[in-house]
Amino acid sequence: ENGFTVGRTEVVAVEVEDRPGGLNKILEILRGAELNVEYMYAYVRHSGRDAIMIFRFDNANAAIDVLKNNGVSIIEKEQLDGL
Repeated sequence: ENGFTVGRTEVVAVEVEDRPGGLNKILEILRGAELNVEYMYAYVRHSGRDAIMIFRFDNANAAIDVLKNNGVSIIEKEQLDGL
């Protein structure tokens, strides 16, 4: 529901703490929920203290629910476009 489409692919953007272990925290949450990451990449922005990672999941809605329930900030397309 909060995911968005790039081209024809639904991806999910999340804020990741820009420090050692920040991405690992997100990946551990996903691993614990047995969610599959098809691919991911960094999204570069010029301001802000947190990094943004773009994820492609085999089940985006389940991933969004799990991430939100674990306090991970999901970034909506409109927010991303404004960065």
